[in-house]
Amino acid sequence: MLAKAVMLATALGAGLATAATADETIQIGTSLTQMPWGFYDQDQKPTGIDPAFCGALAQKLGRTAEFVSLDFKGLIPALQAKRFEAVCAAMYITPEREAAILMVPYIKASQTVVAKDATDMDGLGGLCGHSASVLQGSGSLKVLQETSAECTAAGKPEVQIQSFDSQPVAMRALENGSVDAFIATDSLVSYYMKQSPGLKKIATGIKPAILGIGVPKDNPELAEKLRTALGEMKADGSYAKLLADWDITSAGLDSFE
Repeated sequence: MLAKAVMLATALGAGLATAATADETIQIGTSLTQMPWGFYDQDQKPTGIDPAFCGALAQKLGRTAEFVSLDFKGLIPALQAKRFEAVCAAMYITPEREAAILMVPYIKASQTVVAKDATDMDGLGGLCGHSASVLQGSGSLKVLQETSAECTAAGKPEVQIQSFDSQPVAMRALENGSVDAFIATDSLVSYYMKQSPGLKKIATGIKPAILGIGVPKDNPELAEKLRTALGEMKADGSYAKLLADWDITSAGLDSFE
């Protein structure tokens, strides 16, 4: 897939370093189809939680972030192929990912299942025998797979999982009635529900987990610089400000180890 690269050259938080020059850019892989984590604004510039945080981190390193947008499932292979220096895309830290890349914790999140108001489904168990859409390669997909296995172990019908390459397509599957439910991070679902009335959460706060910024295994120096920059942002208040700006104050971490 053709990647789309967009420069983010403005400071994204109070107290940040002066913007770097173009030859001091850092390319960061992301997926700009995950509102509010990452998306394009009306001027087709990257915005969202991840561009804000990782743009600010780039500023702390004295560099300017250039975001390269890919399908979520292609981000780790592209990082390993050195198409960019880091990945910042609401990516859950898992043992499988830590075996492939270094991951620097920066925020936490849990997941929510949403359905249309008229549904009689309730809780994860209510998905048995129903269909649900999800982003391919995401932590939410694993939740659906585990739920489906629990359904069949209890003698109930499996969850009919439909995975898609982008969040907007997965969300539209619920909107047009192709599936009965949709699962994603709490923040994404809450943002989505503000734009699309007639929906309700049937399960929330599922599997709280830490999200990480991905770095190639052979670049521990960059990982350590990101940890240090996050610590500086926490100390100067810019970390808390970004959490407040995106209405996710409860998602902050005490440590970045």
